[in-house]
Amino acid sequence: MTEQIDAILFDMGGTLRRGTSREFTEKVERCKKILELTGVDTDPVDFTRMLDGRANAYRKWSRIEQVELNEVGFWSHWMLPELEADKLGALAVELNRLWRDADRSYLVFPDTRETILGLFRGGYRLGLVSNTTSSVEAPNLLNELGLGGYFETIVLSCQVGIRKPRPEIILEATRRMGIPPERCAYIGNLPDRDVASARSAGFSRTVILRDALKPFDLPVDPTLMPDHFIDSLKELLDLFPAHPTSKGERLQAAEYPVYVASLSTMWARKNFETLDDFFLAARRLGFSAVELNHQMNSEKLNQVDLKKYQLSSIHEPCPADIPMDTLKQRDWMISSTNEECRQQGVVAVKRSIDLAGSLGVHKLVVHAGHVSLDMTLEKELIKLYNAGQLESAAYHEMKSRMMEQRCKLIAPRFEAVQKSLRELLEYAARFEVCLGLENRFHYFDIPSQDELATLLELAGSERIGFIYDSGHAAAMGRLGFFPSDLWLERFSPRIIGTHLHDVRGVSDHLAPGLGDVDFRKIAGYLPPDAFRTIEVIGSHTPEQLRNALKLLLDIGCIRLMEAAKS
Repeated sequence: MTEQIDAILFDMGGTLRRGTSREFTEKVERCKKILELTGVDTDPVDFTRMLDGRANAYRKWSRIEQVELNEVGFWSHWMLPELEADKLGALAVELNRLWRDADRSYLVFPDTRETILGLFRGGYRLGLVSNTTSSVEAPNLLNELGLGGYFETIVLSCQVGIRKPRPEIILEATRRMGIPPERCAYIGNLPDRDVASARSAGFSRTVILRDALKPFDLPVDPTLMPDHFIDSLKELLDLFPAHPTSKGERLQAAEYPVYVASLSTMWARKNFETLDDFFLAARRLGFSAVELNHQMNSEKLNQVDLKKYQLSSIHEPCPADIPMDTLKQRDWMISSTNEECRQQGVVAVKRSIDLAGSLGVHKLVVHAGHVSLDMTLEKELIKLYNAGQLESAAYHEMKSRMMEQRCKLIAPRFEAVQKSLRELLEYAARFEVCLGLENRFHYFDIPSQDELATLLELAGSERIGFIYDSGHAAAMGRLGFFPSDLWLERFSPRIIGTHLHDVRGVSDHLAPGLGDVDFRKIAGYLPPDAFRTIEVIGSHTPEQLRNALKLLLDIGCIRLMEAAKS
C-alpha cells in the first residue's frame, strides 16, 4: 500500500498543534506589549480592535490571492502602515510573535512527538509545509519538541510568498529534498487546502486529521476527498508501516546522492533523542560517514551499535567521560608541565585510541594542548575586532601583549607536547591509528604553524598528520596571527583530514555557505584521500547541511560516492 512512499510532509496548524482564539480581554492585555514596543500612544482596546480588523482583512486578501507576505510586509503594509518602515523592519519578527501570541493560544497534539519519531525510525524522510506569517514559529516549536533534526525541510508561505492550495509551495519542498512528488504523502487538516495542493502536485497519498473541537463538512468536490481520515496522528504509524529493510536504508537508492563526506556528532546535540537517530539522519542527508567528536561520553556511545555505521574519524577525547572543559580546568592535557597532569592527558587520548582500534577507525583528531587558559586578552582583542578596531593602536598593543606572553610561556609546554606525542605515537602504532594534529581556534592553543612543522617531524605521514580546520584557520587569520592560507601552502601534503565549517567575522562552526570562507581555494589543496568532515553547531537545520553538501560538491571540495568509486 505504501511501498512507493519515501517522504511524508506535514502541515503545522491543525495538524501538529491546535490554535484556540483568546478572549478579547486577554488579547487586549497581551497587545499592550505591542504598544510598548512600538511607542504608539492610544487606547489598548481601540488598538486591539484595529489590529483585529486589519489582520482579518489581510487573511481574506491572502486567501483570495493565494499569496503570503513576510513579517516586514505584513506589518508595514497591513498592520501598522503608519509607522516608519525602518522601525517596522527591525521590529517586525518580534511584533508578529507578540500578535500571534495575543491572538490565540497553541497546544501541541499529545501524540505528535511519538508519531514523528516512529515515522522517522520507520524509514520515512520528513518535511513540513505550512501557511503562516511567521518565519520562526514552526522551527522554534520543532526545536522545543526536540524534533529539529528530524525534518529535512521546512517550507513556509511567508518565506516563499505563496500559499496552499497552490501546489508550488509543496513542490518546493520536494525539490529541496530531491525526491519525486509521486513518492510523497501529505498530512493536513483542511481538504480544500491540503488535499488540493497535494493532489495538484502529484502526491501519491493524502491524509486529513479530524479535530473533534473543530469539525468541518466533508468536501463536495470528490477530488478533494483524502485517501484517509484519521482522528489521531498515531494512526499514521499504521497507515505508513516501517519499511521492511532495516531503518529505512532503502532510501539510499541511486537517485538519492551519497557524498564522500562525514558529519560530526557536534550537530547531534539537542537535535536527536538518540544517537541512532542522528546516524540515520546523517545517512539520509547524504553523508557517507560520521566523525565521533569530543562531546560523546560512554553513555551516549553505548546507545548505538557503532560497528553498523561507517566512521571516518574520532575526535579525542572520545569517549568524553571526563568532559573537555574539565580536562582543561585540571590541566590534564598533553601540554601540561606537571608530570602527573600530563600523564592524565595522555591517558585521555589513549582511551580514544582504544576506541578507534576497537572500531577499526584509523584517524584520530588530536588537540595538542595550550600555552595558557587565560583568555582575557583574547576576549578583549575579539571585542576590538568586532567593533571594527582592527587597525587601532589599542588592537595592535593588545595583540603584541598576547604574542609576548605566548613566547614567554611556550617552551616548557611545547616540550611536554613533544614528549606526550612520542608516547602516543608508540601506543597508536599497535592499532594502526594515525594521529592528526588540528590547527586551533585560540591563539594560546598549540600548535602554531612553526610548531606544527616541528611536531610533524616526530614520525612519518602514515603515523602523524595534519587536520586542517577551515573555520579555525580563518578566525586566527582575521585576528592577524597565523595567515590562513599558510596552513594549506605549508602542510597540504600532510593533511589527513579536514573540518569544514564557515565563518562570519570570527564566529565559526557555521554550515559552509553561511559565511565567507573560500572553500574553492581549500579544495585545491586537499589530498584525495583526506576525510572531509562538516563540523557545525546544533542550531543548524538539516536543510542547511544539505545545501552545504551541494555547495561543496559544486566547487570540488567533496565528491559523490559513485564518482569516488570510479
